Amino acid sequence: MTADVRSWLGGRYTDPAAARYRVRSPVDGEVVAEVHRAGPDTVDEAVRAASAAVVADRRSSPYARRDRCLAVADRLIARREEIAALVTAETGRTYQGTLAEVDKAAEGFRLAGEEAIRLAGRTPPVAATDKLVTTRWRPTGVWAVITPWNFPVNIPVEYLGPLVATGNAAVWKPAPTTVASADLVLRCMVEAGLPEGQVTLVATDDTAVAEYLVGHPRVVGVGLTGSTATGTAVGRRAAGKRLLLELGGNGPIIVFADADLAHAADAIAVSCFTASGQICSAGGRVLADARIAGPLAEAVAARAGDYPTGDPYAPTTVLGPVHLPALATRFEEQVGAAAGAGARVLSGGRHLSGFPTGQYLPATVVGDVAVDAALSRQESFAPVAPIVPLPASELVAEANRSGYGLSTAVFTADLGRALDALDDLEFGSVVVNDRSTYWELHLPFGGWEGKDSGTGRVGVPAVVRAVCQQQTLSLSRP
Repeated sequence: MTADVRSWLGGRYTDPAAARYRVRSPVDGEVVAEVHRAGPDTVDEAVRAASAAVVADRRSSPYARRDRCLAVADRLIARREEIAALVTAETGRTYQGTLAEVDKAAEGFRLAGEEAIRLAGRTPPVAATDKLVTTRWRPTGVWAVITPWNFPVNIPVEYLGPLVATGNAAVWKPAPTTVASADLVLRCMVEAGLPEGQVTLVATDDTAVAEYLVGHPRVVGVGLTGSTATGTAVGRRAAGKRLLLELGGNGPIIVFADADLAHAADAIAVSCFTASGQICSAGGRVLADARIAGPLAEAVAARAGDYPTGDPYAPTTVLGPVHLPALATRFEEQVGAAAGAGARVLSGGRHLSGFPTGQYLPATVVGDVAVDAALSRQESFAPVAPIVPLPASELVAEANRSGYGLSTAVFTADLGRALDALDDLEFGSVVVNDRSTYWELHLPFGGWEGKDSGTGRVGVPAVVRAVCQQQTLSLSRP
């Protein structure tokens, strides 16, 4: 069944428009959604509705906001199978994985609700003896929320949950290819009784409309998870506004010679292959001490068979198709170029035949990858583990040489070496002896300032404070 998707303006959907675009599933190539393309007028109306919601909700109790968040979480769980099935159709990720995503999104709304009643001010001591001074947190207003396709339910909640919990409002523009699942998530919010206009949805594939949204004079801040190129353009357009930008990564995994290679190989496989590598914190390349790079590559290749690619609705499938044809093309080009320069393809390397689309990629391991190969330097967003051999003395420096600074992982049995790495690595998240994708919803996550992985931090408590402003209140005796 093809979803019919329109923008939601806080109380009603837009009227059917002539301009539409189609979304095709990477699973079978069939049309999964017909989307009515929003324009600037839709943005204006959405912002007006959101602004009115902020004013109307100004005096609501934090406990009422908490209850709304809990109600949204309950609605997400009530419709989890429906949402997960649609996310699989849109993205190609496995149904088991998308079920887990909906569960985590519900957890995110619960956590946001808990933070709503923890957001306390303070009563500082002051020199004036006739005054009582206190501080409190207040909402900032209307935020533009722009979210990607790879986790189209959970990533939006990282912004929407805190905005709802704090009495702010959001104009949400989801990725053009996952707008049908966004509409289902929005319906859960409406069913949960959110104030009219607190979350509106703009459905479009027109980048000019997105630019208009982030530059809108009544939008006070922008929360975006996406590519570095998109984030850079948004940052320019939204100059002067508050920014939460969680952008690209090419997370290096560093393996020293004293590491437990079996454990490292397990973690590398999880880091590089989960969700077909379509995670911003995925292991982008493995920088290995040259003395153990060969055995490590063989060990990771031996685990590739534990990640079968196939029908994403089948319970035995671990990897579904990648989301976009361009990702499959880039994957084959990068692997082919590395092999042409002397790298060893130990498993996978080309899309699998016999499937409805050419987007079904196998878990791939490539050994002896040159440090400056595109497979090493660029974000692949595919299920590939490039093993780059280097002298031990160069591993940390090479990791820092990347323009990205989102996440990294280090494997070593030497505590002193691990502590040195924690001090020296220029990444927002550093994991020792575990997968690079480790993260929990209450933890801050974001890029290293000055690199190309964004600014600010996601993670529910961090976003709750980022979307609020402190107000100082002084009460004097009459």
